[in-house]
Amino acid sequence: MKTIQTILSFAAVGLLSSSSFANTFTLVSLSGDTADTNPEQTYESFSLPEINESGQVAFGARFENPELNQAFQNDLLPLFAESCYKCHGDGGPRLNNIDLRPILTAQDLLARPNGLTAIRNRINNNSMPPNSEPSLDPETKAQAVATLNLLIEVANQSNTHLDAALQFDNGQLITLAAKGETATVNGQAGEIESIRSVSATESNNVALIATLAESHPLDGIDLLLSANANSQELQLHTHESTAPLIDFSGTRDNSRRHQILGTPQSVPANAFSFWSRLRTGQTPDESGLWIVDLDSISAPLNGQRLVAIGGSTANGGALTLEAPVASSFNATLAGAFTASLEDGDENSFNNDIAIWSVDSSSNATLIAKTGDTAPDSSDTFLSFGKPAVDSDGDVYFWSNLLTENEAEGLYQFSDGSLATLASTTQAIDVFGTPRTYSEFLDPVVNGAGDLAVLATEALGDLQTILHRDSSGVWSIVAQTDMQAPGAQSGVTFNILSSPHLNGNGQVAFQASLSGSGDSISDTTDTGAWATDSNGFLALVARAGDTIEVRPSFPATIKSATISGFNTANQIALNYSFTNGASAIAIVGLADILPPSIAEQPASETSYDGETVILSVEAEGQGPFEYQWKKDGIDLEGATNSAYTIDNASSDNDGDYTVVVSSTSGSVTSAVAALSIEFLPSAPVFVDHPLGDIALLGTQAFLDTRAVSTSAVSYQWFFEGNALPGETNDTLTINPARAENEGTYHVVATSAGGTATSAESEVLVTDKRLINVAARSRVGSGANVLIAGFVVIGPEPKQILIRGLGPGLPEGLDRLSNPRLEIYNSSGEMIHFNNSWGENENPGAITQASLETGAGGGKPLEPGDTALLVELEQGLYTAIVRSEDDTSGIALVEAFEVGENLTRLVNVSSRAFVGVGDEVVIPGFIAQGDLPTRVLIRAIGPGLIKQDVAGVLEFPEITVYDFFGEVIAQNDGWGNLWNPETINEASALVGAQPIDEGSEDAALILDLEPGLYTVKVSGENQTSGVALVEVFAIP
Repeated sequence: MKTIQTILSFAAVGLLSSSSFANTFTLVSLSGDTADTNPEQTYESFSLPEINESGQVAFGARFENPELNQAFQNDLLPLFAESCYKCHGDGGPRLNNIDLRPILTAQDLLARPNGLTAIRNRINNNSMPPNSEPSLDPETKAQAVATLNLLIEVANQSNTHLDAALQFDNGQLITLAAKGETATVNGQAGEIESIRSVSATESNNVALIATLAESHPLDGIDLLLSANANSQELQLHTHESTAPLIDFSGTRDNSRRHQILGTPQSVPANAFSFWSRLRTGQTPDESGLWIVDLDSISAPLNGQRLVAIGGSTANGGALTLEAPVASSFNATLAGAFTASLEDGDENSFNNDIAIWSVDSSSNATLIAKTGDTAPDSSDTFLSFGKPAVDSDGDVYFWSNLLTENEAEGLYQFSDGSLATLASTTQAIDVFGTPRTYSEFLDPVVNGAGDLAVLATEALGDLQTILHRDSSGVWSIVAQTDMQAPGAQSGVTFNILSSPHLNGNGQVAFQASLSGSGDSISDTTDTGAWATDSNGFLALVARAGDTIEVRPSFPATIKSATISGFNTANQIALNYSFTNGASAIAIVGLADILPPSIAEQPASETSYDGETVILSVEAEGQGPFEYQWKKDGIDLEGATNSAYTIDNASSDNDGDYTVVVSSTSGSVTSAVAALSIEFLPSAPVFVDHPLGDIALLGTQAFLDTRAVSTSAVSYQWFFEGNALPGETNDTLTINPARAENEGTYHVVATSAGGTATSAESEVLVTDKRLINVAARSRVGSGANVLIAGFVVIGPEPKQILIRGLGPGLPEGLDRLSNPRLEIYNSSGEMIHFNNSWGENENPGAITQASLETGAGGGKPLEPGDTALLVELEQGLYTAIVRSEDDTSGIALVEAFEVGENLTRLVNVSSRAFVGVGDEVVIPGFIAQGDLPTRVLIRAIGPGLIKQDVAGVLEFPEITVYDFFGEVIAQNDGWGNLWNPETINEASALVGAQPIDEGSEDAALILDLEPGLYTVKVSGENQTSGVALVEVFAIP
């Protein structure tokens, strides 16, 4: 079944934090996305993608397994908590044997397959729980063992296990095959049971290995298939019950079958190769290498061609092969392979190895075998690496030699002749310098004969990525200790990966970094780089960088793995992010441009003795080097983005420029003319006052500076009127009130005269939270309703606090007899009330309710509670409990009364979260003339360390606006794109950080002034105690 899903593709600045050149970022698929074939399935992870010259991407995906997580939560976690932790938890006698403390999720157990088996065995043989504990009842034991068996099955799946084969083509994500979906194979429909491998071709065909469920005649065996979006049928090429091709004439051997089908390997054509081990009956037999040409599919061969097979000679050779080892092919399906040779004994570890080239008809030419003398040497070949082939059929390979110093070399076989390209004893010319390399890995080659290889330079033991163009010119692409482009100066490459090479001769690779680090990169970061069409090395992605994965959804990169690079400068990558998500994406590599000047140095007139700072801001891929010049001459030591002149004089007069350089070129700034004048007699402002924005009740600040030959005094003015006593070069307004908002200036006076500054504006804003409320069920013990709030400001604040039960709407299970208690930050109860009418000031409470709009103007019922109190700055807690140990739903509210500079901010509520009407519903009002940034948190698991029992395990936040529309949701702070901002905001407001990996929920929102409601509930109708908090972020 083929399904097509349109993908939102967009061009974005792919490296927001470290580079301003615009690579294009196209999201292909993201974990958490819904599978289009089944809306109940979501993607969990992906295989490495492969990209062809048309930009089509093929890859596999795994589905999330919510049933597994649910089974763990329902069947194993309670068992662990009730019994197993006593032996295998803190202080347990068997902690060193099996430590269950880190086991909090199903994924934690999957990472410990040996521990899974040990736990299952102990439960099966009744040694868990121990004899001192009650035995498990049969049903609990059976459920626990079944869950452990399921976990063991998943843990034992190989890394190649997949649930879907996907192709991305021209902005569309196409599902070619998926677990549980119907597919037609060999003319009959069947259900896909599993998928093992997915490989691209140079057309819209994709190769894969899959198994079918029992309803199909070919069920339960590996099938080698190809698929494309234009056909509803999966093309079958071979399977485990097929007689294999065993010679070069197309003969099948009916006495043998494929036993293990290897992963199909991409080739630069509409074709793929595959390896297989054969069997005779059930006895393992020889292995072989085949090509499947999808342009030549016809019965009975279905496009198959034998390349090499154990127990036979190569086509046209005399040596008997034991088994093919490695291979490579070009666009004409000519290629090369290595194979071990039969030697007549049972020990295959000492067999000789040989390497052959083959033409498009599998005619083979022996290149060399172990024991042959290497060219330009008296030493013999000891082993061979994976070969690479260009469009002419020339073969390139690595070999080590039989010498005392373990010599190695790179070799080229062309027109029947074998030549040395580089070796341990043969230096190569790199940038005019002879360089010798002690180690080489397998080279990669494109059709034109360009080559790239990871080598180790003998001098300094430096890892190096070398490039050799088709004319034989060597160059260094990257090297250990080389400055990493796109990183701060001093951050260098450390460990390099093997390179990728596209058809243009451009190189892409990954590397770890070392050095001083910067605000984005530390010394353990990794990244991906590639050479652009001009040969400049460009940063593609780096751990710590933040990218727009989708519009308005930024994510921070944890790692980025390159797995393909085509001639259109498209790089296929598998990303993982710090929030746990993963993605497949295509980065379109843009050419690196020389630096440009984002902000030119400004011309300036200053005065004797002043400090002058000239600065420039460059953009492009750094790091940048700077050289300041005066009147065209280099200034010694002036090599930073800013040039400072202390105690300036007329000697510093002149025209200043700065040259900004990077690896991709340089640019010279505009001229900044500097003139240093004698101090004036009348004052002249060198720093005019700037405006300020202050929160109501906080501090606003203005400053200025003027120079003169004599002492300068100041007088500040507000709206044209002198401010008495404000005669310094600074003006502090504390506390800032609404009447302080307006226009300010300052007059400077000296013996030589006066001067008036430019005007500046002060804005005073009331950006805050007011009138907070929380509704929940009240029980006993921890299940009381606890609301916290903070009062800030220089004066006492009158606060109306109400605890409602009888006054709530009919239809709710209302708390009939609430009691309201107020505690200070020391935990002392400072006020309480059992009925609002018993207060000394019930009339004032009624009037305050009307003034604040509490309850929509509805009067309090006799059984409701309320307090009208004056509170100093500090943290307060309001508790609503049951006076008679009954339970029911209650509401606690806090309102500001009157207008002064003291404010009510930062709301919290701890209560029992139930289902239906018994969820926790805090409300608040964001007030002011600017948007308010708020942090909303629902803490459930985080209360365990505070010894709170019966916590809500999976809290979920839903935020509603005044009209009842949902504006935000979260069911786990770790699911956010940028979870690190939650604890950063928590630190700003003085809240405890949320534990990493916890299921607590949190959100950061920018809210326009208005009324908002937060509903906190438990996922899947669960219940428990939770702490709900709303903070205004400064």
